[in-house]
Amino acid sequence: MKEHHQFSSFADAWISSYLDSGKQLYCRDNCSGCCHLAVHATFPEAVAVASELSTQQTAALAGYVERIKNAHKDWGNLKSYLKEHRQKLGPCPFLNQKGSCTIYPLRPLTCRALLSTRPAAWCTVDFSELNNWDKQAYESSLDRQVVAWPTHYVAETQDFGQQLEKTLLETMQREKGWALSGNFAIMVWLEQTCRLSDVTSKNEFQELLATNELNSNLLLDFINHN
Repeated sequence: MKEHHQFSSFADAWISSYLDSGKQLYCRDNCSGCCHLAVHATFPEAVAVASELSTQQTAALAGYVERIKNAHKDWGNLKSYLKEHRQKLGPCPFLNQKGSCTIYPLRPLTCRALLSTRPAAWCTVDFSELNNWDKQAYESSLDRQVVAWPTHYVAETQDFGQQLEKTLLETMQREKGWALSGNFAIMVWLEQTCRLSDVTSKNEFQELLATNELNSNLLLDFINHN
């Protein structure tokens, strides 16, 4: 995907400059803390993955979707969705038992852009549960010129990734008359099992979600300006 190549070129240059300045990034194979977060991506990125999955990956994906179906009716808002996802739904279905991404070459921009300036243990912390002293100590350790405050993740790579996501959605809007973003794994599953890319209207999209017990506005964002 062109946008992924563009991002890699940008990120490689940024990382090289950052490391040359004597600073450190903590992302490593098997750290996987961020893989417990809800992954938001664009539909074109999901389509690129849907046709490439193995039997084992497909089974893991189906299990994740079932957990979403059983849980999403209890989510009152975005905050509860994100917290429940991190604490109860398990990691990304494309993460293997060793903690490695099994779709790494095809991973979405949102994953590529998330670069940690703090040790991996911080990627699994629920900051709402920290006391004030721990929060202050954490915040004082951050480089505000680098991070997307108040997180410890690099701002520039996230900003560029979001620009490329916008480009993908605008292109999709022009070509299909609609665009879609949201929960990455759910979109992969809907494309693989239901050919979501064949949808032609918002009504058809909503019917598809209802049929599959996934009709929550917290999961997917359908954009149709026509």
